[in-house]
Amino acid sequence: MNRKPTLLLLCMLTLSTASLAAPDGGLERGSPEDLGFSTPRLALVHQMLTQHVEDGRVAGLVAGVARHGKIVYLESMGWNQIEQDNSMLEDSLFQIRSMSKPITAVAAMQLVEQGKMKLDDPVSKYIPSFAKMQVFLDPTDADFTQTRTSDREMTIEDLLLNTAGLSHRFGALYRQNEVRSRRDTLKELVEKVATVPLIGDPGEQWVYSISITVLGRVIELVSGQNFDDYLNEHVYGPLKMMDTAFFVPDEKVERLARAYRVSSADRSLSLLPQMAIPITQDPPLLEGAAGIVSTVPDYLRFLQALLNGGELDGERILQTGTVEAMTQNHIPEELMPFGTNPNSPMLDRGWGYGMAVVLDETLSAYGTNNGEFGWSGSLGTFSWADPVSGTSVVIMLQIQPSGAYNIASKFKAMVYQSMID
Repeated sequence: MNRKPTLLLLCMLTLSTASLAAPDGGLERGSPEDLGFSTPRLALVHQMLTQHVEDGRVAGLVAGVARHGKIVYLESMGWNQIEQDNSMLEDSLFQIRSMSKPITAVAAMQLVEQGKMKLDDPVSKYIPSFAKMQVFLDPTDADFTQTRTSDREMTIEDLLLNTAGLSHRFGALYRQNEVRSRRDTLKELVEKVATVPLIGDPGEQWVYSISITVLGRVIELVSGQNFDDYLNEHVYGPLKMMDTAFFVPDEKVERLARAYRVSSADRSLSLLPQMAIPITQDPPLLEGAAGIVSTVPDYLRFLQALLNGGELDGERILQTGTVEAMTQNHIPEELMPFGTNPNSPMLDRGWGYGMAVVLDETLSAYGTNNGEFGWSGSLGTFSWADPVSGTSVVIMLQIQPSGAYNIASKFKAMVYQSMID
């Protein structure tokens, strides 16, 4: 058997951890063995990821693992853009899509902690157009003449939990009624959302929806700041997430990973078309549910702050009790297709504030522990944090469909298999 590739990988991993200085703004690097990982097993993880790039399945990716606040593994491979031979970097920028949700949830919970709003406040207290919302009698019909007044008003907690009765931003209901446009401001989008009847009474069902974006508008109104300014001052700044924002400025464009579509016919890659307002332009629409750009080192810092109970490097963004509340399941099994529902794609999970939470590790197809929390994005980004082992993991790539090769799931399983302590 040819052992040269594995030996080369071992050398690479040894060199990458030889310097334990923290990358700019990143967590400090540590030795895998000192942090309870096997370097040879991590080499196999690296080999698996590299193979996906070499086989042309993805243009490139960045993957990172941290434990007890130190980086165990952080590697980039492939290209930001194949056509320009632009190499992927450890701090390449990615559209993280729905991995934006936990960030927005943290911002909202800061305001709850400060007493500026309450979880049981009706959304209409801040956005009057959400008062006395109508509900479709038959959400599959979406006849605007066949509605009734909702049984109760949606609350701030409903927005955090996806139980507000709202629809997904790309759902047929909002597309047909031209609710979402990147040319709109956040205020304009939210006012459009309020004109469309709900698909169910608030609190009666879990539906993955646009609710976290609506929450971003509430944050603006409660704080008196634009949403991006609030995040910069109260989340990104304290955590030194210096590359996280709603767009990529000119001086960082070379680090932007381009998104590719995987052909269903021959599995070839082609660049996804630019959005109406490209991610390289400051957008009017600040989508807290799906609009943020970030890096693996930045997101590892975000997860580490949550694992630390809301604090990192002496900067506290949340109280420990608030983080504990965010990372607990708040959804009864009967309200959503998670938990132990046999029809669920994620049998082991429930939902906290803006993120999924593992409830039963024995039902997971991959390595996990009860209490693990995190979420993923529709272009191939994936993150989780495990309080039991003190481990956080982030992998970022840009493909559609995001689960074309189950790369994140393989990565997760192999990371757990690499733990020796």
